[in-house]
Amino acid sequence: MACSPEASRLSPPYDRARLIALIMRLLPEQGQLAAPVDGLTLIRYDAPQDVTCFTEPSVGLVVQGRKESLLGTELLRYGVGDAVVIGVPMPGASRILEASPEAPFLIVSVAIDRNLVRELAARTPEHPSPVRHRHLGASVAPATRDMLDAFFRLTILLEQPERALLMAPLMVRELLFHVLSGPQGGDLRAIYAEDSCGNKIAQAIAWLREHYTSPLNVPALARQVGMATSSFHRRFKEVTSLSPLQFQKRLRLHEARRLMRGDQLDAGSAGRAVGYESPSQFSREYKRLFGQPPARHGRIS
Repeated sequence: MACSPEASRLSPPYDRARLIALIMRLLPEQGQLAAPVDGLTLIRYDAPQDVTCFTEPSVGLVVQGRKESLLGTELLRYGVGDAVVIGVPMPGASRILEASPEAPFLIVSVAIDRNLVRELAARTPEHPSPVRHRHLGASVAPATRDMLDAFFRLTILLEQPERALLMAPLMVRELLFHVLSGPQGGDLRAIYAEDSCGNKIAQAIAWLREHYTSPLNVPALARQVGMATSSFHRRFKEVTSLSPLQFQKRLRLHEARRLMRGDQLDAGSAGRAVGYESPSQFSREYKRLFGQPPARHGRIS
């Protein structure tokens, strides 16, 4: 049965030029907008630059420009039309490679609801050719046509606030359905399936985020999530590409960077705040990760 003209008008296919114009209007300057539409975020960068952040579980679509991100030990490069799927929270360092005020780097991101992913995964067929990469926590692949259309229709709801309250949750469900049935869906299934090893690692990551300043007892954390220590180490690395201790270290260093840049702490105070007892160890590990000593990023004490 053919779609009516009215149905076609309400469900337009992906229009990149219209999407760029909408994002540029909503974000006239560099920054990000947490849109009033069910976990949707718009992001804009006007020039090549380094970006350090803690990525949350999300599905993103690159609308314009190019970027690379080091998540764990995997360097991901992505550009126009690519979908970026982040399955677990990950400390990351990124570089905007292609951006200008006239043609900024633009990305649309939708937060992942783990309960919704579990529900949909039980009803969604798996893709026969999953993406191959080094760890389950993050992947990049060209967005399928269905994903492009779903991203577009969700984002243009920002022009139709009267429809957004009702339609946005349905479109988020549709988008996640297409992700799960696409080549990147296997990662989300492995991470979010009830009682899976990936889900236990996700629980451990949540604990690490909450207790990152405390000394790490890996065998105790493994027991807490119901895994043997050797399996826990192996599975943790499969998901994040890092060991639990390396992951905790990244958490501490990223938070220290935030405290120095955002709260204007000096380097010594920031190091102590995130759990370092040795200033020299903090300075050494900070420089190894970020390429500069912490004093460059904090105020002088």
